[in-house]
Amino acid sequence: MLKKRWIATVAALLIFAASRFAVVQLAMAAEGEVSLGSGVNYSSGTYGSNAGSSASTHILTIPFTARYEREAWTLRATLPYLRITGPGNVIPGFGPIGTVSAVGNSVGLPLLGGSSASQTSSKTVSGLGDATVAATYTFYAAEKTAGVGLTGRLKFATGDETQALGTGSTDKGLQLEGFRRFERNTLFGVVGYTFFGDSPIAEFHNVANFGLGASHRTDTDDVFGVTFDARQAGSPAPAALRELSGFWTHPLDRNWRVQLYALKGFATGSPDWGAGLNAAYAF
Repeated sequence: MLKKRWIATVAALLIFAASRFAVVQLAMAAEGEVSLGSGVNYSSGTYGSNAGSSASTHILTIPFTARYEREAWTLRATLPYLRITGPGNVIPGFGPIGTVSAVGNSVGLPLLGGSSASQTSSKTVSGLGDATVAATYTFYAAEKTAGVGLTGRLKFATGDETQALGTGSTDKGLQLEGFRRFERNTLFGVVGYTFFGDSPIAEFHNVANFGLGASHRTDTDDVFGVTFDARQAGSPAPAALRELSGFWTHPLDRNWRVQLYALKGFATGSPDWGAGLNAAYAF
């Protein structure tokens, strides 16, 4: 298992590094926009803990991102660094997972190597999370006032699943996205489906997701918006997700953009609250 994870980690790191190099080369070779970014995101929640329990999970995420956009294509790569403090049964983005399947038998072992009774105690782990790459093709565009695109996504098992830093599986996803602009206002939405691979820690069932949002662009090119994202629950995993977010994007100059956001969760797979600041530099 350890060898498999290291192979996935090395492969993802090479793909991420290659993607950053490739987008820069593409930008130099042809007209298009490439951006590199990072930030700091923090969330906290009980993730469905019993009413009498105060066991919260606190997650600090530092994402490293690369993006290239040219004509109908948008390519993205993300590699997160995670620091998680909590009972050890919550995987970021997926919610609470009870046990890790022992190799060679059906006995369940608690995540982070603790006993079942110690799951209310707090532990801290850190390391790389699961890396993702995605490609979006916009197959319909109406003079930048409306558009519809299809996104394919691949997630690599780079996070240590025994430390709750990842799922231990390579997952695939498809998502249909669309937007419609009305002068300075934009409505947008997504609907998608995730196909989970074999995970050594739990049985993940394929699930659907959707999202809706609206934004407003000011005279100074600041963008204010709100989004609602939801994912159905799989049995036994992943947990259901429902999150309401508000964001503000501000251009510092022609190259730098920063985004500040805050979110509120309403389901077992979501944190109680979260906030973050992210920045990107466009070449």
